[in-house]
Amino acid sequence: MCSADSRPANFLEETANTMTRATRRKALVALSLGAAIAAIGLESCSHFEYRNGGGEPFLLYSLVLSDANLKVVRVRGAVFGITAERATFRAFEGPKGKRLDPIGFKAADRQGRLLPVRAGDGLWTVENDGRDFTIEYDVVLMIEDRYSADVRDLMTSIGADRSRILGRDVFLIPELNLADGILVDVDMPTGWSLTASSPHVRNRVVVPDCAELPFTLAASGNYRSLERIVAGTEITLAIADSWSFTDEAFFDVVCRIVAKEIALFGSSPRPRYLFVCDKNPVMGGDRFDYYGIHYGGSMILLLDRRLDRSELMDTPMAIIAHEFFHNWNGEALGPAGTEFLWFTEGVTNYYSYQVLRDARVITDGQYGVRRRAISERYRENPYAGKVSIGDAANSDMRDKDMVNLLYDGGFLAAEALDARLRAETGGNVALIGVLKYMCENAGGSIVVDEGSFLRAASALGGGDLAAYLNDIVHTPCPERLAPDSSSLE
Repeated sequence: MCSADSRPANFLEETANTMTRATRRKALVALSLGAAIAAIGLESCSHFEYRNGGGEPFLLYSLVLSDANLKVVRVRGAVFGITAERATFRAFEGPKGKRLDPIGFKAADRQGRLLPVRAGDGLWTVENDGRDFTIEYDVVLMIEDRYSADVRDLMTSIGADRSRILGRDVFLIPELNLADGILVDVDMPTGWSLTASSPHVRNRVVVPDCAELPFTLAASGNYRSLERIVAGTEITLAIADSWSFTDEAFFDVVCRIVAKEIALFGSSPRPRYLFVCDKNPVMGGDRFDYYGIHYGGSMILLLDRRLDRSELMDTPMAIIAHEFFHNWNGEALGPAGTEFLWFTEGVTNYYSYQVLRDARVITDGQYGVRRRAISERYRENPYAGKVSIGDAANSDMRDKDMVNLLYDGGFLAAEALDARLRAETGGNVALIGVLKYMCENAGGSIVVDEGSFLRAASALGGGDLAAYLNDIVHTPCPERLAPDSSSLE
């Protein structure tokens, strides 16, 4: 059954006011079209064709929970303004080649007639013959172990009181020039509100382009939302559950860390960021009590449910610094492959604690205690004398000891490189200076490797670090990076 959109007349203006001037025009075009789409519905109870003056396609996605028990989401899409004979959608490819596997993909024209679809190798091509059309498919959100070491593979979660939707988990990426952006409508129970990493109003999210779609995060339901402008950047926190600390106290720490990291690099890569905070449902044993994930402008923080308010000024807050630091080391500077993850994760781990100290979230004493704990854990790691830090990410990342080898060893390698750079340049160049140099010369987002780092270090006067890097990163050397505790005082 079709029904008109019941939103008030000021809906377009209200949405436009949430955006930067650069995206406002696109959003108004998108929302104007979205209102027309909503008026006729996605079920095609009447024929509708749209053509904009520039002949550029437009996409509206909608999400509906179709099976609460099995956590099945039905995804519908409507493409308007297309003139090409065919349109291709692809599954976003995640870690180790894992990608979305939609069930029952089908396409139809605006009169409901099925269209031919060619599928294969993560691609679905619709033979639309230059006409507007709709697509539909299901996504199963249940996996055997939601919070294993493979947690990055699926962060979308739908519960009775709240939901968290990540684009890469549910949306196929259109290979179309969607110059006016993508609209996403999220079906929500009455009384729920929504917060997203892209501009939004109520249940509607405006994604600026196809590249941003996989990394768009929307949290709805029982999340409490706080917003603040930090160094010209919009920071939003969506936090659920009850804690021993107030939302405001936690958000103050988030903003303090964000401000320090933006100051380190001089500017923020994005105009807005969303932090989503939940309790970590699986801890202990071979699991991690704290887990953070960075996706573009979104950070998901899974915290130990036992976190005490005193720990807001302690090293557990490194998870915030770590994930936000990935905006530069991880996104602006993307690793060329798993063999360079020691740098992406290790250097980020090293600076996450430095940022906490410099932002006065922790004291020098707390930093020293954490540094010694990292060194001792690395020295006692069963893989430390057998597997190099550079090879750790090529191994089984479901193994907690191997993950610790990568992060702890990476921290210590970064510390050693920082000290070496300072010694080579008389204190004029530090590791953070090399990172800034690489970001400034990236021109946006680039893929980097050890050669990129070595060239940048050399350009800044740090000399040839190739042999030294090989010794500490590609040779198992626990005794060199982590001597006995007495030498750490």
